[in-house]
Amino acid sequence: MKSVDEYSAAYRDTVQREVPDEQVLAVGVLSRPGSLGNALLMQVSGLAALLKNRAGKQASGDLPQNVVVAATPTRVLCFAFKPKMSSIALKGLVRTLPRQGLRVGLTTSNLATRVTFFLADGSSFELDSNRNLGQYQRLNDSLLRELGATELTP
Repeated sequence: MKSVDEYSAAYRDTVQREVPDEQVLAVGVLSRPGSLGNALLMQVSGLAALLKNRAGKQASGDLPQNVVVAATPTRVLCFAFKPKMSSIALKGLVRTLPRQGLRVGLTTSNLATRVTFFLADGSSFELDSNRNLGQYQRLNDSLLRELGATELTP
């Protein structure tokens, strides 16, 4: 079984091949808001899960269900991807954000840490860093550190 550091390095290498003009400093895997809770809700009510999924899609700014997020010195890049056994296959770049003026805030809950991206133009969107089991809870730590993410007060 790979360690968190091995997964992070493999993901960073995969993204780096798609970003030849800048060094990829950190990579993480984020999901639409509420996706983990939505999977549980699906067991109870398909309609409720559908409505919750729609709200998550809007809050994420219409990003795919799961994205690989990479930080370079000047940009934050969001890629659609397909998970493989112990790696990822990128499907395409879906959003690029300039790092200048970008702020990242965190709100922690039981199932996930909500990651809010505040853009320089005043807009924002949200993604979740889902709670994984064991050592994999730390998979997104280097990305959030690199982006200077800070805990938001309720």
